[in-house]
Amino acid sequence: MYDENTMKILFRFSQIPTTVYTPEWKKLKEFTCIHEEPEKFEAERLKEAKEGLAEKNFLFLPYDALVPIGLCACRGEEELFILGPFSYGRTDAFECRYFIRKNKIRECPKCQLDDIFALASILTGEEFEEERKWDLPETPPVDDRKDREREQAIREELRQMDAFQKNHTYRDELILYDHIKEGDAEYLEKQAFYETPSHPVIINDLKKNEEYMAVIGISMAARAAIEGGLSSAEGFINNDIYLKKLSECRTVLEMDRLRRESQIHFARLVADHKKKSSMNFYVEEVKKNILSKRFAEISIQEIAEELGISKEYMQKLFKKYEGIPITEYISEIKIGAACKLLLYSGRKIQDIAECLHYGSASHFSTAFRKKMHQSPKEYRERNRKTTF
Repeated sequence: MYDENTMKILFRFSQIPTTVYTPEWKKLKEFTCIHEEPEKFEAERLKEAKEGLAEKNFLFLPYDALVPIGLCACRGEEELFILGPFSYGRTDAFECRYFIRKNKIRECPKCQLDDIFALASILTGEEFEEERKWDLPETPPVDDRKDREREQAIREELRQMDAFQKNHTYRDELILYDHIKEGDAEYLEKQAFYETPSHPVIINDLKKNEEYMAVIGISMAARAAIEGGLSSAEGFINNDIYLKKLSECRTVLEMDRLRRESQIHFARLVADHKKKSSMNFYVEEVKKNILSKRFAEISIQEIAEELGISKEYMQKLFKKYEGIPITEYISEIKIGAACKLLLYSGRKIQDIAECLHYGSASHFSTAFRKKMHQSPKEYRERNRKTTF
C-alpha cells in the first residue's frame, strides 16, 4: 500500500504529477501542481490510459508521435497510478505549439524519461525496460516539402491565435449560405446584426483585408443563389454590380454593410425565383432562355426543341401561366434591354436596333413606342443619367 508522505517526497524531487486510484478507479490522492480540469482531448487520453491498464501492468501513452507529451499508467500492489501529463522533450517547435493550443493541453512539467520509468518502478516494484523499448513512438521519415507546408500553416494559425483572431469553419459557411440558397431573406432581415463567417486579418492593411473578404463573401453569396435556382447569368450580373459598388466604398463599415446587403439581396432573388418556378418548369425555362438570348435573334421553334416539347404546347403553357403570348414577352425583354442601352451607353439608335436584332431602326422605334409610349430618342433625352 502506498505511503502518502513518501509520495509527497517523490513528487517534490521529481515534479512528476501523480494521481492515486483504487482498483475501481476511485481517486484517493493527487500530487500535482496542475489544478485545471482536463479538456476533452486530455480527458479522452486519461480514459484510454485507464482502459489500457486493464490488460497490462504498465502503459506509456504519448499524446502524439510528433509531440513529446504523454501519460503513464501503472499497477501497484493495491493501487493504480497515473503519472502525468508531463513533457519529455522540447515543446517549442511549431508542431508542438500548434498541437498544445489546438487541443488545449494544460501546462505540464518537463521530466526525463529515465525519471518516469524510475518512479513507475518504485511504485510497482517492477522494471519496465522492455516496455520502454516498444511503447515509445517512432520518428516518422522527414518530407521537407510537407514539413515546410505544415510549418507555414501552423505559423498562420498561431498568428491568428496570438491576435485573438479566428477563421470560420465550413459549417459556419453552410449556415449562412443555406439561408441564401433557400431564399430565406426574411431570416436575414430579422437579424439586427446576423453572424457572417468570421475571418482573420491576413494582411496589415485592414481596409484592403476587408475588401478582399467582402469580394469573397459577395461572390460566395452569388454562387449560393445560383445553387438555389437563380440563373447563372442573373447571378453573375448581380455579383458584378455589387463588386462595382464595393469599389466605391470608402470605409470598412461600408464594406461590411454592403456585403450583408448583397447576401439579403441574393436571398430575395432566390425567393422570387422559387415563387415563380412553382408555377411551371417549362415556362420558367422559356423565360430564362429568352433572357439569355435577348441580344440575339430568338426562335420560338428552337426554344421548344431545346426543351423537348412542341412549339404549340409551349405557347399554350406560356399564355396560361404568364397571361401573355411568348412573342409579347420577347418584346418586353428586348425593350427592357433597349432602355438600359439608351440610358447607360452612347450607342446610336440604329446600332441598338441591330444589337437587339430588329429588322430596322423604324421597326425598333415602332416596337419601342408601342411599349413605352414614346420614341427611343425621347426616352433617352428625358431619362438619360450619363453624358457621353
